[in-house]
Amino acid sequence: MDIAQSSRAYFAMPSPTPEEKISLAASNTVYTYHCLCSHLLLATSTPLHALPCRQNSADKAHMMSLPPPPAPSAKKNADTASTQGGHYGLLLSTKLDRAPEMMTSDNGFEKRYLQRCGRCSLAVGYQLDWQQFGGERSGRREDVIFLIPGGFVTTSEMIMG
Repeated sequence: MDIAQSSRAYFAMPSPTPEEKISLAASNTVYTYHCLCSHLLLATSTPLHALPCRQNSADKAHMMSLPPPPAPSAKKNADTASTQGGHYGLLLSTKLDRAPEMMTSDNGFEKRYLQRCGRCSLAVGYQLDWQQFGGERSGRREDVIFLIPGGFVTTSEMIMG
């Protein structure tokens, strides 16, 4: 069989339009976001603009809750995420700065652990230290991330160019 003859019809097809490319998305309930360099960073069940924002901060960062880390000995239940019915978000390919940065704010200082793009190292979000919230806990707060506005584009925006 001649591969040139069998694939000729496929290669003669016109390229899909941007609207057709967008319609090929796997699900309309998962929103994906990319860094400005086009690297995939975030998947969430809630659009970024619908997430709550920090009101007492100059950056007005979006607050996204993160799932707890899986327990090593816990039994896996596939229905847990689907029965909760709420928000679910995941960071996909970010890298965490090892050392926190101290930032000045209206209320004093903030200790931020920056999350950066895995490809270009742009700071796209941060996590705060538990000590800022009082109590006895210390270290990085892993249940929420603050997403810096302007560091993300949607998949559809990226496809449209």
